[in-house]
Amino acid sequence: MLDAAIGLLDAEGVEALTMRRLASELGVSPMAPYRYVGSRDELLMVLVDSLAARLVYPPRPQDPKGAMLVLWSTIYDSLAEHPWVPEVLARRRLMAPSVLDAIEEIHAALRDAGLPIDAAVRAYRLMWNFTLGALLVRAGASSEAPSRQQALRGAPDPERYPMLAAAAAAWTAAHDRDTYREDLGALIDALLPAA
Repeated sequence: MLDAAIGLLDAEGVEALTMRRLASELGVSPMAPYRYVGSRDELLMVLVDSLAARLVYPPRPQDPKGAMLVLWSTIYDSLAEHPWVPEVLARRRLMAPSVLDAIEEIHAALRDAGLPIDAAVRAYRLMWNFTLGALLVRAGASSEAPSRQQALRGAPDPERYPMLAAAAAAWTAAHDRDTYREDLGALIDALLPAA
C-alpha cells in the first residue's frame, strides 16, 4: 500500500492522493486502506516516516561544519527525490520520527561548534527553514510553466530599480542552478561563532 501511495504522489502530487483513489489503484474496496491508517493525514505521516527511515547517511567528517553539510545534504537530496514531501512537511507541520537521530547529531555538531543550546536550536530552525524553502523553490522550478521571477528579475527597469538591474545578470546565472550546498555552507558560516 505504501509503495502504491508513494508512486501516486510522485506521479500526480498531494492533491491526487485520496483514500478512495488509493483503494482504486490497489484494486480493493474504498474502505480497505482504513484498516491500516485512520486518515489521509495519518497515511501521509506514515509515508514521510517510511521515506525518512530509508535514508542512508554517509560517514561524516569530524569537524562540525563538515558533519552538518553531509547531514543536511543527505536530507535535502532525499526530500528532493519526492517533490510532494516538502509540501506535506510545510503545510501539515509533520515530522518523521525516523529523522530524530540526524536532528540529534546536527544539534550536537552545533554545540561542538561552540553554540549554547538556545542558539543551537535557533540555528537548527534557520537551517531547516532554509532547506525546506530551497526544496519548495526547487519543486516550483521543475514545473513547466514559464518563470515569472526570471522575467521580472532578468530585465527590470534600470531607472526605477537600479540595484535589481545591476544584479540581473547574477540572478539570471543563478536561476537554473541548484546552489543549495554552497548557500548552506554560507549559512552555517554565518551561524557559527568566529574561530
